[in-house]
Amino acid sequence: MAQEALDVAHYITDMTAQLEAMAVAARLDLLAYFLGMAKAESELFVRTNAVAEAEHEANAEAEESYAAESAIRQPHASNSFD
Repeated sequence: MAQEALDVAHYITDMTAQLEAMAVAARLDLLAYFLGMAKAESELFVRTNAVAEAEHEANAEAEESYAAESAIRQPHASNSFD
């Protein structure tokens, strides 16, 4: 998932929350309902994809660390000091 998609979804969450509050204040009940649904959907997207993205990054970092440690520990076949 691209970071840009998460940023846009987070922005939509913030904007729909503000618009929903405005619709409620103006007693535009149906519009407030739809804006609340849009806010809930964008919050769900951010939560589920931000967790997945964080797990993906953690796994990638762990694999890189393991590869670096393996390269350090393994002696080279062309090493004349073995």
